Amino acid sequence: MRKQTKLVAVLSTAALLALGASMSSFAATGWQEENGTWVYYDKSGDLETEKWEKSGDNWFYLNEDGEMATDVVVEYNDNYYYVDDNGSMVTNKWVSIENEDYDGDNEDEPANYWYYFGSNGKAYKSSTNSSSASFKTVNGKKYIFDDEGKMLYGWVNKDGERVTGDAAWKTEEGGLYYLGDENDGAQSIGWRLLDIVDEDYEESGSKAGYSSNNIFDDENQSRWFYFQNNGKKISDKDGKGINGKKYSFDYDGRMNAEWVIFDASPSTSTQGNATYSSSFKYFNSVEDGARVTKGWFKVVPDENLQKDKYDDDSSYWYYADGDGDIVTSEIKTINGKKYLFDNYGRMKDGLLVVETDGKKVETILDDDGALPYDTEDHFKESINGIIAGKYRVYYFGDGNDGAMKTSKQTVDIDGDSCDFLFNKSGSYKGAGKTGEDNNKYYGAGMLLKADKDDKYAVVKIDKRKENTEYTLLTTDQFLADAENEGIRSVDSTKLVKDYTEYYNIAPLADVEYKLVNTTGSVQKNKNKAKDGNDTCYSVKNEVIKTVFVEN
Repeated sequence: MRKQTKLVAVLSTAALLALGASMSSFAATGWQEENGTWVYYDKSGDLETEKWEKSGDNWFYLNEDGEMATDVVVEYNDNYYYVDDNGSMVTNKWVSIENEDYDGDNEDEPANYWYYFGSNGKAYKSSTNSSSASFKTVNGKKYIFDDEGKMLYGWVNKDGERVTGDAAWKTEEGGLYYLGDENDGAQSIGWRLLDIVDEDYEESGSKAGYSSNNIFDDENQSRWFYFQNNGKKISDKDGKGINGKKYSFDYDGRMNAEWVIFDASPSTSTQGNATYSSSFKYFNSVEDGARVTKGWFKVVPDENLQKDKYDDDSSYWYYADGDGDIVTSEIKTINGKKYLFDNYGRMKDGLLVVETDGKKVETILDDDGALPYDTEDHFKESINGIIAGKYRVYYFGDGNDGAMKTSKQTVDIDGDSCDFLFNKSGSYKGAGKTGEDNNKYYGAGMLLKADKDDKYAVVKIDKRKENTEYTLLTTDQFLADAENEGIRSVDSTKLVKDYTEYYNIAPLADVEYKLVNTTGSVQKNKNKAKDGNDTCYSVKNEVIKTVFVEN
């Protein structure tokens, strides 16, 4: 607003003389100069008081003492006018008038009040009968004036009344319009960055539609508000479209930023639950605020969303759908690739054990979970537990992209390179293969093969369980298992000078034993397959017949 401070119109000497000559010519009537001021006598010779009189093109006001008023606001017939230092009525001008009650202690009181006087000299003011805010347009901008003509500023309620105090911006206090500071007053339209005091900032995360994490650690904040074309702030609104972007505003009109919760009664006890996590949306920084809609973003999780896994130094990838909801507890196809998101909405990578019905992920077991697989040996020990629990193993890369892998993959488990096979198609695309493939056996995706030092190992295939179990056994483990199953017998006739041990292996219903080498290939026919400890196997048509140790 380009306002003028108190108007001072200085008449030239010639003009003053002309005015004086004109006024003096009326003698006992009209304008007279008395005691250093001007007065006016009517035709009856009476001194006029509380009345307007015109001289030339200007109007002048006679006060209650009959003296011409100067530099003062005049109240006349329920309207307000201003006469300048020369006594002339001011028109079409902004005027700043000193606030006589201002003492500097009350920050809600201005040092000066602004008025606008129209073409008829009347100050713009609100109607005493109006019950709603009434704006007046001055030079293309809109303002609100009180019933005495004083321009309002700061926060104003729906009734057109100024709201003061630190909480004036809050909806419950009535803050609806914002009209700038004491020297501005123009109606705010569009974005406005305002300094506010939020004494309840520590509790704001517990309310629906509020930024969940304490992105501000102080009650003194600078926050963005958006004012519509009618001047009203937007509040309690999710997904408001502005210039092609989506924004969120809390109950009091602040633009939400970063993580925002939309559950009216969130409980930290439900953290980790996919439904709870999906009540969050992400709205970028406090400087931007635009909602992440249908796309990837990598940020530090909210501590209310992440629970005890929260780490301010750790960021994760998330994906938002077209409504801004983060994807949770799901294996989702994005741009032709599949990604896994946990119950917190974090994209997961690496080797994961997942409980799933093929679509929704119910539980993800990391290497600190109930089924440990943080080493190769632990994984082998967990295979049958995974199968029995109807879990599936997936591999989502080495952390560089997180996309689901299929077919043969080399997976690093605690520094060991392990061979895996993942389904290339079907309902469980990407799930680790269990069973036989190309004359090799896999358990939960891992290739069952002998260590290099062992040279040979035995895969036990137990079909007696509801879910066929696959166990990789060293020679010693195999002999112990065969004894336990009652299929191992000592051939004493062979225990002569050529053999120190010789065992016959009898067949067992619903159980198979397959001899595999270091590549995992099943040995079909072998007369003497010697392992790393010099124990030998004889195999015929993939069936282990004997195990022996030569002298």
